[in-house]
Amino acid sequence: MTIHDQTIQSDAHEPAGEPVLKVRNLHLAFGAVKALDDISLDIMPGEILAIVGPNGAGKSSLLNSISGFYTPTQGTISFLGQELIGMSANQVAHLGLARTFQNIQLYLGMSTLDNLLSGRHIHSRGGILSAILRPWGRRDEIKQRKAVEEIMHFLELQPYRDVPVGTFGYGIRKRVDLGRALAMEPNLLLLDEPMAGMTIDEKEDMVRFILELRERRGIPIVLVEHDMQVISEIADRVVVLDWGRHVATGTPDTVLRIPEVVSAYLGSDDT
Repeated sequence: MTIHDQTIQSDAHEPAGEPVLKVRNLHLAFGAVKALDDISLDIMPGEILAIVGPNGAGKSSLLNSISGFYTPTQGTISFLGQELIGMSANQVAHLGLARTFQNIQLYLGMSTLDNLLSGRHIHSRGGILSAILRPWGRRDEIKQRKAVEEIMHFLELQPYRDVPVGTFGYGIRKRVDLGRALAMEPNLLLLDEPMAGMTIDEKEDMVRFILELRERRGIPIVLVEHDMQVISEIADRVVVLDWGRHVATGTPDTVLRIPEVVSAYLGSDDT
């Protein structure tokens, strides 16, 4: 049996309840290139699911398909019982699905506060009517700022509150990116390489924030990450992809101990 035939399922640390998100038989192609080839997986309530694999495995393509940035050619994606395929990214966000990006997409000339406020747009009732009804609009502004201040406190971003994001190093920008996603009050959080380019100390902080998020809010989190030590410490389950195909699923202790997976798909330097 080849490694492509292996699927590991384990009852250890198996999250209970109905899946928050169901992906079934997902296919995505760009011309002759198959980015995703018959991918199926579940995201369970309150779990941290890590998606791993080499460059080109389809990890970001999967997140982009779930969040509405790509339209799969076949299959279904059900989030809280509602089909996502065919929805725009904005419509998916309104359902309570938020994400960060591998290549950070922040407003570099704007402050941390304003970047986080931009994540509140789906909850804001602003616009022309707000300008006309100023007292009502003012109450809405206070509500949005209060939510953002709480996120800055949680992520320890107060020292950077009024500073342009473009002046920050990579680690702080990643933290602001997470804050903007949290400002959307998500029911599911997708994190695309949230610790890439970080120092050891910055990674430790991000791990702490992710674990506290799960503990305090119970938000299920899908994590694309290359650091195998981080995944071993925080993930409940791991899904391994390669060339758009599913390779293995199981707990970190199970999946990350398969020699073929480590050498062929994760890279021995990351273990």
